[in-house]
Amino acid sequence: MEAERIFATAADWKLSDQEFFYFKQLIYDIAGISLSEKKKELVKSRLISYIQGLELKSFEAYLQFLQKLPTESHYWQEFVNLLTTNKTDFFREPKHFDYIIQTVIPAWLKTGEKVMKVWSCASSSGEEPYTLAMVLRRHLPAGKDFEIFATDIDTDILSRAQNGVYAMTKFDEIPAEYQKDSISIGTGDVSNWFRVKSSLKEKITFKQHNLLDEADVKDGSFDLVFCRNVLIYFSKETISRVVQNLENKTKESGLLFIGHSESLQGIESKWKTIQPSVYKLNAVKG
Repeated sequence: MEAERIFATAADWKLSDQEFFYFKQLIYDIAGISLSEKKKELVKSRLISYIQGLELKSFEAYLQFLQKLPTESHYWQEFVNLLTTNKTDFFREPKHFDYIIQTVIPAWLKTGEKVMKVWSCASSSGEEPYTLAMVLRRHLPAGKDFEIFATDIDTDILSRAQNGVYAMTKFDEIPAEYQKDSISIGTGDVSNWFRVKSSLKEKITFKQHNLLDEADVKDGSFDLVFCRNVLIYFSKETISRVVQNLENKTKESGLLFIGHSESLQGIESKWKTIQPSVYKLNAVKG
């Protein structure tokens, strides 16, 4: 009977404290994500349907299944995808983009550089890098250009970002002055969707990346680094490791933007606060 093959409801599934501890430790070791005890039900709800799809009948069976696999198995990546959080919006925390327009761009133009390089290092479903592309294309003068490197650990969400298609419910997140030049609205059967224009998409390189590791780019590559609303999921030790990796890839005097609810207080680093949630890399390292 179907009811015997898999459990009928989530209520039939029991996640023991020991099993939760194992999952918690796994996601910490792989991605640096620190889950509190309050996240037990979240972990349970995110894993159940997937485990059922594997025709496994318990969390213990899933753990045993994972532990037999090599680290390069796609099942490990799917585990990470299931336990990552991907809440984002276009023009989220708009003060950061105002700061870029009013302060960052004028200062950068004085350097004589031709191409501004930006890293959106927890890009989720793409709203952040596309917002950056909209802002930079509109406000950089002729003869100046930009490149955006967009990364995320979650391969599923990265595919959605690369696709650049969004529900019309997100349309009003984009200010009117950017809409015409940045997006195309669907018609007919896809009238409830819009797509980011190719002229913006071609400015962005999407790549899977774990912030616990150094990015595969040259040291001192980026003028701006956006690492927003991801540090809240990390322990202090992990934050130290991540910001060190970001330091290495940022130009001297480059800027780091983190979420307004985040802070580097108590973290030893070369980042100096220049305003809330915006940091500057000290020109003299060492």
